[in-house]
Amino acid sequence: RSALRARVQRNPVRMVTGAAASLIRSIDGGPAIPPGRKVSASKNGVGGAPTLLSNAETFAQLAIAARIGPERYGNTGLYDEPGTVMLTVSGAVARPMVIEVPTGVPLRYVLQLAGAPPVPQGVLTGGYHGKWIDAATVNEAIVSRNSLDAVGGSLGAGAVLPISQDTCPLGESLMVAKWLAQESANQCGPCYLGLPAAARGLEDILNGGGPAAVEAVRQVAKNVKRRGACSHPDGSAMFLESTLKAFTEDIALHALGNGCGRPVAGVLPLFEGGAAPTGIPGGEDEDKNGPSRQKIFVDWTLCRGHGLCADLLPEVFQLGADGFPTVAQAQVPRYAEAKALRAVRRCPALALRIEESAPQAKAPSRNLPVLSQGRGRRALGR
Repeated sequence: RSALRARVQRNPVRMVTGAAASLIRSIDGGPAIPPGRKVSASKNGVGGAPTLLSNAETFAQLAIAARIGPERYGNTGLYDEPGTVMLTVSGAVARPMVIEVPTGVPLRYVLQLAGAPPVPQGVLTGGYHGKWIDAATVNEAIVSRNSLDAVGGSLGAGAVLPISQDTCPLGESLMVAKWLAQESANQCGPCYLGLPAAARGLEDILNGGGPAAVEAVRQVAKNVKRRGACSHPDGSAMFLESTLKAFTEDIALHALGNGCGRPVAGVLPLFEGGAAPTGIPGGEDEDKNGPSRQKIFVDWTLCRGHGLCADLLPEVFQLGADGFPTVAQAQVPRYAEAKALRAVRRCPALALRIEESAPQAKAPSRNLPVLSQGRGRRALGR
């Protein structure tokens, strides 16, 4: 009988490294970012073999069910969603915590345990790929996927993040939107171009951009959906759309008036240590998989829509409904530089070119936006 072998794979702590395709790619020796195409792990996973992929909570639940038996497990929590759920409660709370509760527990009870405000201005459910719900809705919601979906929220990753009445909700959301844009793998146009554009649009709303700024954010969020190599742009778009829906009064005050008058408390936690898009920070593969200085450009006067670039360089190029690339220029991941050069050389219309920028000094860290404490239209300073 052969011994059971196990190997621990350590990846950078970044949003996109948790995607299933990123995990499989890193285990196979590649960078911890999604590939340029979507493939089901159950059909083509590690080493090309069918792969069972799940998170630690799921395996823990299976162990509990095996230990206590199906009858007792089925009698825990809700009938249609039996078992327990792990929740991470943070934000404007006195006692940030990770707590395990049976499904069906009132959400307000979980917030009370963590010391959240009695009447929060809003609660972000499901994490930064989740949705906002308001204080009135909190009293109706229970901890379950169906219940949170019914009230406009999302269980998602199990993160619950309330904010208090004394912070600007749009300013808090803008900080998250900028962080989500930074967490891009920088390989899909809808993600690494669309998400920064969405963050700029949200900032325009805060600075009095009017209805045009609101519509611009809606349009960008719509355009990035279902066009990335992973679910990062989809989840980010859901967060942005939920922000516009949940805080309509604040949007009106900022977009059409002088702002809500509240500073940004910065109560939503953001991880700042995941600057490197691939590889282990400080590890031997950091230089190989780090950000490239190369950009690849499409000359639209020459492009004829052959589509070869998308086949040779799927990390950068995807084709739109018209058969043409969806981006005009893109940063080339360092590991894909050779493929980018091959795409330029093989383009039948000679419509691609590569430009390389001068090396820049490495910044010591990425800082969050400076918070403005004054009253008025600007919720975040530059």
